[in-house]
Amino acid sequence: MRLWCSAIAAVVLVTGTVLASDAAACSVCFSGAEETRSAFIWTTVGLSLFPLAMIGGIVAVLVRRFRQLEREHAERVAAPAREAIG
Repeated sequence: MRLWCSAIAAVVLVTGTVLASDAAACSVCFSGAEETRSAFIWTTVGLSLFPLAMIGGIVAVLVRRFRQLEREHAERVAAPAREAIG
């Protein structure tokens, strides 16, 4: 088992090393064109804000659900009191 893991790790390492030379660009490589730099900047901004928006959306859904449950609980507690008075 250990031999297979070592063999797989070696194949992945060699393949990654050989294929890395085929990479034409990286995230910090810029050309002289303003459009290219602008695209990199806006992509970075979008990818940075996307997780924050997801977290904010999840928090908003949870807060909304919590408030709904509080209202339902308050109505259930108040219903017997109204019946006793009425």
